[in-house]
Amino acid sequence: MIDNKMTRGVSVGALAALLSGCGHLPIAEPAFEAMAVKRAGMPADWTVAPMTGDPAAAVADYSVFQDAQLIAFVQEALENNRTLRAAIESVRQSEASLQQTRSRLFPQLGASIGASATDGGALNASASDVGYSFALTGRYDVDIMGDLSASIQASSAGLRSTEATYEQTRRQIAAQVARAYFTVIEQQQQLELDRRSLDRQRQTFRITQTRFDAGSIARDELVLGESRLAQAEDSILASEASLRSAVRALEIALGRFPQNKLTLGGALPQPPATPPLGLPELTVRSRPDVVAAELAMIQAFANTRIAELGPWPQLDANLAAGLQNTALNTASDLFSFDDLALSIGISLAQNIFDGGAIDARIKIASSQERQALERYGQTIINAYGDIVASIDQFNTLGSRNVALQKASGAAQEVLRLGELKYQEGSESLLNLFTVRDNAEVAEANLIANNRARLEQWVILHAALGGNPTVSQPLPTPANTANGTR
Repeated sequence: MIDNKMTRGVSVGALAALLSGCGHLPIAEPAFEAMAVKRAGMPADWTVAPMTGDPAAAVADYSVFQDAQLIAFVQEALENNRTLRAAIESVRQSEASLQQTRSRLFPQLGASIGASATDGGALNASASDVGYSFALTGRYDVDIMGDLSASIQASSAGLRSTEATYEQTRRQIAAQVARAYFTVIEQQQQLELDRRSLDRQRQTFRITQTRFDAGSIARDELVLGESRLAQAEDSILASEASLRSAVRALEIALGRFPQNKLTLGGALPQPPATPPLGLPELTVRSRPDVVAAELAMIQAFANTRIAELGPWPQLDANLAAGLQNTALNTASDLFSFDDLALSIGISLAQNIFDGGAIDARIKIASSQERQALERYGQTIINAYGDIVASIDQFNTLGSRNVALQKASGAAQEVLRLGELKYQEGSESLLNLFTVRDNAEVAEANLIANNRARLEQWVILHAALGGNPTVSQPLPTPANTANGTR
């Protein structure tokens, strides 16, 4: 899993000050100056939220429902979902890419040993020679121009962007499981409502049949009763199909093969209170998609700096050590270091003509930088839009729930009185069906709204990027995107 310390905070303003003081990172100053100018109007004290990689944090988010079965399902999905497994492999690939880039910071050491035999040939058939060789080479390249530091920063930001994307995937899967779980329970309750309706229709039809046989009602009421009974049976079949579909969706979210083998019990839990909304900066910066966009922007600046170094003369310096020993018919002095040679080299190279290749690379990198900036800005706008819409919808569903409870309670009382009147013979069958439809629709709407409130809480929770009341760490040299973790 991802290390618990990965993807710490990045404050753009503070990060510029931190990195400008690091002599080994010549990319920092121009990159973050450009960022400060081009992201004008966006929060200057941005901090990237930590992406822990710990599934316990995502599981704990859903403990507010106090539903052990839901928590168990979320845990199972985070362990078994194949989409999440694929996402973690992307993180591991980025880790390996950063490791590969950082390897250029260290000296390169190589060694070889060999032996060969030479036949004397026809003129000297009895003679043969055995040659031995041993070579040792070492080299260290000095990052004078800063292209290696820029590459490390780009790889580091790319890794953390991938980690944030993984975090986003994980939270989406947890939310998908919760929403699918609530849908299954809702469909079970709707099926139970349809079954109660069928029982009432059968009881009513028996009374209608008795009255028709006694000649107290006309045939049209009997046919109407038959029609409503058939409709109730059809509703049962439709609800059973919807329930099976919901169960399969939950099984897929859990990483299981869809076989309709899940059996759930219990009712829909009460939705928690509206998550508290803190300062916009504290809220939006907790979202993994904003984190990923921020780091993608940092990576784009680093790549642009690398491309901009292309037209300049390339100054390279290296320290090298070499040893080449050979011996004939003996290996006694093969590993002697008497001939070890040390060298210090420096070179200056300038590309004179390349047909515009370097200029094209700069244009591509600059375009990608502008693209990352625009995507980052749109990601923030979308994040604010998600939060505002989610809060409004959650509050609306809460207000509707009060009205629907009143409507359902009143409709149930009207139905109770209507059934008594019908049994006494003072209510027509058509009027009974009307009040029964009203009561069943009101109860079905209340069930659907209860499920929608739970689902909207999950959506709002995701829009807020987790728990917005948890403070994010301030940037330090240890948690910035300067190539260290």
